[in-house]
Amino acid sequence: MITINVHDLLVGIVLIALAVLIICLVVLTIHLIKTIKKTNEVMEDVSKVSGITAKHADKADKVIGDVTSALSDLSEAVKGNKNLIGAVVNLGKAVASGASYVKKMNDDEEAN
Repeated sequence: MITINVHDLLVGIVLIALAVLIICLVVLTIHLIKTIKKTNEVMEDVSKVSGITAKHADKADKVIGDVTSALSDLSEAVKGNKNLIGAVVNLGKAVASGASYVKKMNDDEEAN
């Protein structure tokens, strides 16, 4: 007849539980590594997109500034404070700047 101590039984149960815990930790670590790799890929994509967005936002801000300045000059010219021809020339430059920006945006989209 085989006899088992309660102490030996408890030690065996604790060892089995410890082995299960170690296996769970290994599986958790493997999943964590996969998740971190995916997160790094997403962060790289986000940094590329945000860089492109910032570049285009700066260009758009310049165009908007040009248009605002040209319209301000035109407004002053209409009021009689400035030369009307100079204001119209500035407005033309602003429109040309906006058009070139839009054309460049379309070319960039076609390239991608």
